[in-house]
Amino acid sequence: MPHPFSALRTLALTSASLLAGCLTLPEQPHTEAAAFETPEYRAQQGLEIVKASALYARGGTGQNVIVALIDSGLNSNLTEFEGRLSDPGFDHVENRPGTVDRVGHGTQMAGILAANKDGQGMHGMAFDARLIPFRFGDDNEPFFFDSEIAQSWQSGFDKGARLFNNSWANAIPATEITEARYNQVMPDSLAVARKLVEDGAVFVFPTGNELKREPLAEPGLPVALPELEKGWIAVVALKNDGSAINGKSNYCGVAAAWCIAVPGGDAGPQAGLLTVSKDGRYVQTAGTSPAAALVSGALAALQSLYPQLNAQQVREHLLATANRTGIYANSEAYGRGLMDLEAASRRIPGSLAN
Repeated sequence: MPHPFSALRTLALTSASLLAGCLTLPEQPHTEAAAFETPEYRAQQGLEIVKASALYARGGTGQNVIVALIDSGLNSNLTEFEGRLSDPGFDHVENRPGTVDRVGHGTQMAGILAANKDGQGMHGMAFDARLIPFRFGDDNEPFFFDSEIAQSWQSGFDKGARLFNNSWANAIPATEITEARYNQVMPDSLAVARKLVEDGAVFVFPTGNELKREPLAEPGLPVALPELEKGWIAVVALKNDGSAINGKSNYCGVAAAWCIAVPGGDAGPQAGLLTVSKDGRYVQTAGTSPAAALVSGALAALQSLYPQLNAQQVREHLLATANRTGIYANSEAYGRGLMDLEAASRRIPGSLAN
């Protein structure tokens, strides 16, 4: 499974349509956040940095939300995913319903996103969400599998998913993409993405793992096709402590207006995010791929807290409530800032306040 990516360029944030989300919910959390800060929670280091326990305490754990996972498949037989599938999905490599995971990347992303809260190892960001896994080509550029990706997106949408985790990208800098060029390499996917965004879907992509100043093609695609922005999120990876961008993440660059920063782990022993491997072991993973999965999980958990909102309204609220203080004010690197689930679960979304 390729991990192509890239990053940085200044972009003014001028969109008047972004929600301010400045009001405060009168209710207190139903449960103390500390009740969720278990050894299992702390083992997944990214959760604490983005204040996931505050969202859990207010009732946002992903219940009744479906996320499509387009990746190298999923070993759904693992106990971490018991009860977590909404549908078996489809394996485009073996051309059959359900998936296997020969590479392991998809299973690791699924763990970051929605592994069970069961007292074992770690748990996913949205541990009550449900997944639909799709497997496309295991070891090549995504553009070779354009039709498989397009079919996966459409099938996921038809089966109830409005959130799509795509922990991959084509190795073309976003600054070199035009509508015509992208239509040459990913025509089927482009057509489906346009349709599904118009119908309310949200696509999450990593900026890439090349330590560049600009993101790769997919995370930066709204530069060439602005109509996609309302259904798009690009994700940069921070070190586990949130102190800075990690050792290989591309910057937000031209995608700054729809980009957010979350922990994605880093190189070195115990420096990655803990997840589950295809054989059921707990392993470290690092990069913008797990960072994207963390954001997809956050969208699912937040959607479950605000079921009145559609996926695109939840996306706007997540971006609007990001932490832009200190280093995170640098939109070139960190886009809208550090994802902050305490703020996102405390402030009334603008569409509900109006």
